[in-house]
Amino acid sequence: MNATASHFEQFLTDGTNDVHYNLRLADGHVISIKAAACAATVDVYLPDEIKTPDGDSWQLEDPWEALLTAGDWPVDGRYFYEVQVADVRRLIEEHGGEHPDQSDPATDHFDRAITEGTGTGRRPMRRIRLLDGEVIAVKADAGNGYADVYLPQTVAVPGGDAWEFEERELRLTRFDGTPLTGRLFYEVPEAHIRALIWKHGGEHTDQNFS
Repeated sequence: MNATASHFEQFLTDGTNDVHYNLRLADGHVISIKAAACAATVDVYLPDEIKTPDGDSWQLEDPWEALLTAGDWPVDGRYFYEVQVADVRRLIEEHGGEHPDQSDPATDHFDRAITEGTGTGRRPMRRIRLLDGEVIAVKADAGNGYADVYLPQTVAVPGGDAWEFEERELRLTRFDGTPLTGRLFYEVPEAHIRALIWKHGGEHTDQNFS
């Protein structure tokens, strides 16, 4: 993978005008950077899926910062002040460098499910095909900000407390009675689901299911 940090270097050269700029990493994670031009340190927002790196550079954490965004959407995570530039470069390299596509991955179908709800009929869960071909399913009430999520066995469950309410008693089956081998999670904050979708490249253009 390309382990360059060209967008990050541009942030350092020009500054970010006192706002946070998103940086999509090669492995799909999105971090956020606020930098002054030519400064030796920057402020960094990490999603919960990225563990806090080792080192003194990551000690100034603000646990109350909750209004940062990834694109237009709030994302739960952690905020660090005055992180040494070299340590941020190291973090970027550890995640494969910068992603070649820095545009926001598509989440239109998921956003509609969260905004409008998925209904309560015989098929209350809405399937969403991701760019890499994986298919997840979500069930949401309109405007709730949370959703129940089914992840197939082939999709790794993200770390963090957002995914702690897992169905462990119910045997998951299709309508014809055949078993499902994935996992069902209740009341996952929408930001965490969106981060998962982003990590898989966003939504596939083909959302037709036979």
